[in-house]
Amino acid sequence: MKKYISLVLAAIIFLNVIVSFFRDNEVENVFGIEMNIWVFRFLWTSLGLLLVQGFIKEKNKEKDTTEK
Repeated sequence: MKKYISLVLAAIIFLNVIVSFFRDNEVENVFGIEMNIWVFRFLWTSLGLLLVQGFIKEKNKEKDTTEK
């Protein structure tokens, strides 16, 4: 169950990045810090990819332990 939380968070992050393309903002406010929209998209996409990578590692680890 714990591994699926990272997958859900990654989906939310990717949805947020996709929605940012439809809004007409030059900057995005993140935790009170204004940053360029492309930096915002890069950082959130990187975080989403890290979460997906962690999910895949956990799934492979679980698969390896059940095969032994």
